[in-house]
Amino acid sequence: MKKRMGLALFVTSFVIFASVYVPVMAGDTDARTVFFIENGVSTPYVTTALTVRDFLLERGITLTPRDTLNMEYADTLESGSKVELKRGFYVSVSVDGDIQNVKVCQDTPMGTFIKQFEEERNQEFYYTGSLVEILAPGQTVVLSAYRAETVTEETEIPFDTETEETADLVKGTEKVIQEGQAGKKTVTYKVLYKGDEEYSREVISEDINSEPVNKIVEVGTAQPKPASQPAGGQTANFSYSRVYSMVATAYTAGPESTGKSPGSPGYGITASGMYVKPGVVAVDPRVIPLGTRLYVEGYGYSIAADTGGAIKGNRIDLYMRTLSEAYRWGRRTVKVYVLD
Repeated sequence: MKKRMGLALFVTSFVIFASVYVPVMAGDTDARTVFFIENGVSTPYVTTALTVRDFLLERGITLTPRDTLNMEYADTLESGSKVELKRGFYVSVSVDGDIQNVKVCQDTPMGTFIKQFEEERNQEFYYTGSLVEILAPGQTVVLSAYRAETVTEETEIPFDTETEETADLVKGTEKVIQEGQAGKKTVTYKVLYKGDEEYSREVISEDINSEPVNKIVEVGTAQPKPASQPAGGQTANFSYSRVYSMVATAYTAGPESTGKSPGSPGYGITASGMYVKPGVVAVDPRVIPLGTRLYVEGYGYSIAADTGGAIKGNRIDLYMRTLSEAYRWGRRTVKVYVLD
């Protein structure tokens, strides 16, 4: 009888235990181990939370401004998931001696922090250190504020010079038919100062007050032509002592002819020391001495004031103001009159 009662009690106990134990085991199949890492310290937790948000609520973990997670709130957790929380910290910011505490995220580069600091305050700052440095708790960031001013200035607009060829003037002569006048404009700048020193300026707007008036110059193209030679070597326009038939080319003062540019030593100065101008020609001094006054057919009155490495014998090189004029002249055979 006692054996039967004991067996009954055992069976009853087993049934009761099984009825309690089985649901627990079934619930445990939803549990997972999640590793929570805060400031580098990892702690494993067994949890039934399905998402990061649920896990944080379950553990009573709250985030404050500048705290960062490696996962999104809605991300699903699995066994072995790592939820890493990096707490924000404070740094001191000194702006021209005025110190304030600012909370930042971990692993924030100095350059990123300064950019955010400028955007939040709508002001630009000057920093002398490394922009790739990573901020550390308790660090002091020393900045200098730029002082911004709006500056308005009136400036001149330079005028250009236009040339017009005319047969009413002899080649080598000019006439100003309209004087040039500079225009005026008002320019508004955003100027940044570091202390009392100007650091940068940026054009905000430009307003034209008056347009420039170009200078217009008429340039003669007419050539005085010697008349038929009367006795004694006289012509209707000049007297001469000798005439040559020469190959005439043209040159300018620029690098294409002389290898020199404006500002170079000797730019525009001839072999005789005279500055080049219309009417200056280069000759072979063994044929025509320097300083000789000439009349060149198709070019006009001239003076032999220059020489050239390729100007030998009966050759002459004529100065032109522009390269286009020199190209138009090209190479031709002309009569060169030696004037009395």
